[in-house]
Order: sequence, then C-alpha cells, then structure tokens
Amino acid sequence: MLLPVESILDGTWASGDAPAEWADFILMRRMHWSWDDLQQTPLYVRRYALDFLGLIAEQEEQENERARREADRRMR
Repeated sequence: MLLPVESILDGTWASGDAPAEWADFILMRRMHWSWDDLQQTPLYVRRYALDFLGLIAEQEEQENERARREADRRMR
C-alpha cells in the first residue's frame, strides 16, 4: 500500500482511480471522522464530501500558485 500512496502524492499514479482505502483515509482525516463515522455515512455523502474536498484543494493550489507568482514578481 505504501507505493501506491507515494505515487498518488507525487502525481505519478496512472492506474485509474485511487484505491478505495485512499478515499477512506482522506475523508477520515479531513472530516475528522472515526471509522464508525465513516461507516455510518451514506456512500453518496462520502462521494460528495470527497468531491468537495478535491475542489477545495484545487482552489487552494491555484491561490498558492498566484501568491508564488506575485512573490516572484516582487523579488525581481
């Protein structure tokens, strides 16, 4: 399991969707859910939550990139 996680994190994962365990981990970590919380959450809610977390992460990445570009411009 360690190698798939490393490839997911470094962006080299090329085997389709990430393993279901990865989605479970992300939801539990980001939503502060226990295993029982996760199991009691309907699948469609898990999917929405995971999608929303992905959108938030993309937005944060874009904002960070803009801030880096702005900082680079100021340093010139």
